[in-house]
Amino acid sequence: MNPNVIKTPFPRLIAGISIGSFGYNLALITPLAFLLTVKLAMLDPANVTKNFSIIGLTTGIIGILSQYMAGVISDRTTWKLGRRRPWMLIGSIGGAAALYGVGAAKSFTMVLLFWALAKLLLSFMSTAITALIPDQVPENKRGTASGIYGLVSPLAIMIGINLMFILNSWAIEKKFLLLGMICVVSAIITSLLIKEGKVEYQQERGKNDSLTFGEKMSRIYPSPRKYPYFTYGVLTRFFMGIAYTAASFTSVYYLERFHVSQQDLAGIVSTSMNITIPILAVASIIGGGLSDKFGRQKPFVFLAAAVTAIGILGYGFAPSIGFSYVCGSVISLGFGMFLAVDIALMSRVLPHPEDAAKDMESSTLPMILEDRLPTRQQVKLLRQEAIHYSLEYWLSLEY
Repeated sequence: MNPNVIKTPFPRLIAGISIGSFGYNLALITPLAFLLTVKLAMLDPANVTKNFSIIGLTTGIIGILSQYMAGVISDRTTWKLGRRRPWMLIGSIGGAAALYGVGAAKSFTMVLLFWALAKLLLSFMSTAITALIPDQVPENKRGTASGIYGLVSPLAIMIGINLMFILNSWAIEKKFLLLGMICVVSAIITSLLIKEGKVEYQQERGKNDSLTFGEKMSRIYPSPRKYPYFTYGVLTRFFMGIAYTAASFTSVYYLERFHVSQQDLAGIVSTSMNITIPILAVASIIGGGLSDKFGRQKPFVFLAAAVTAIGILGYGFAPSIGFSYVCGSVISLGFGMFLAVDIALMSRVLPHPEDAAKDMESSTLPMILEDRLPTRQQVKLLRQEAIHYSLEYWLSLEY
């Protein structure tokens, strides 16, 4: 934790992080799980899968780059309001406006452009919220914080899908606007709960002109030879993220595999979420507490990877919608175990507290970790977490 950061009492801090994360996930993931599919089906029913894939690839790349950029900017912000709170507000307001643009768009091109803009702006909100954990959460409570943080995302998705089902008769642009407004309100509440003041950015790496080419490159991504455990962690997140994607875009899955109608889609996706999300939430909360208690992550990683793989295989061969619910539950159980230790693990291996936002987001892409070499005890700890990490990635991510 950066010693210059004003600390928020833990219960208040967790409440603020949870509320902000809830609004972000409600605004960004609910459309991915349902609304975007419906919007694309309205514009071009014959090319839903192709258009959804284009959006996923394009905005996925934008999301990775924007999260990294948002982290760098947030770390170097020295405003009186703090370095995290301003970007929560800016990101949520701009993202809400872009979401409304998605709902009101009249062509696939406009949907793609507005969704990319929403992804870009909401990355600033997400990055700022995530960075509060290494900023202000004590290390012995990060497992608990990670478990609660992991719970909020699926809870927001479940509530968002059910809300869309209840408001099924609303015009789609109104649904996007509602999600954006909830996101803005959550960012405001979080900003009021979190204590933060002006923080001076501390750069301790020397002058750029004195660095070798390799040292300059290590500011973009740490040397795999010098920091192999971090690379294992990045690979773990990457592969686990790909794995969980199988359970993320259920609306497209049901639309294409079981040929359900648009009218029935909301109810089926809502039922799936109501079954799988509580399982993920319980696994995340219990796993986070156990991680803090035993101080280990590797067993959770191994088990999470195996369980998730079983669920994905079941999804691929599911003969019915009912069986797919079971497979989704298995995936959620495995992914919940991973979420329980994900943030706690990455928080531990951050080398530079002053770069917390950048480094946390860089773990989904190349990160900037050029700290001193770890001690023997740290290597042992990092080995546990890296092996753990390298077995899975939480889809992504983002989320």
